[in-house]
Amino acid sequence: MIMNFLIRQIEKRDFSRIHEIALKGWLFAYGYLPKESLKGLVDEYYSDESLTFSLNRVESGTDFFAVAELNGKIIGFCHVTEENQEGAAELLRLYLDLDYMGHGIAKQLLVNCENFLRDKSCRKYNTFCNKHNKKGIEFYLRNKFLHIENKDKEDEFKNGKVLWHLEKTL
Repeated sequence: MIMNFLIRQIEKRDFSRIHEIALKGWLFAYGYLPKESLKGLVDEYYSDESLTFSLNRVESGTDFFAVAELNGKIIGFCHVTEENQEGAAELLRLYLDLDYMGHGIAKQLLVNCENFLRDKSCRKYNTFCNKHNKKGIEFYLRNKFLHIENKDKEDEFKNGKVLWHLEKTL
């Protein structure tokens, strides 16, 4: 287990590394899909504009978006919002550099998200995970999330109803 990492709020200088980790994570989880399609979505979801919008939400106090850093290198990140469009708290992003999986870092990022939500008086929160992301689903279930339903929504690749709706009580 790696113990000497720190968790801190994101900064603009982190954007390119966050994008890199997200791309590797998407390629790992969804490698059966066309690489260029995945890259296009990551480029959109993790653009400087999108991450700046998220950083502004952090600075306004509505979101928690942090990175895990080891020896000056970002090795993972998480992003939770106290309220989404449906009025519920939601874990939006949780990714780890593949070389650092299995060391408790994602768990600690999740704990930090949960502490933020508790400070905001949230009692539960949701996340959504593509059913093909087996590692992600295993992680969430291991960390006391409950599978609520299969969301009646197609993913970006028109693969049918593939989103798992998971929820955790704090």
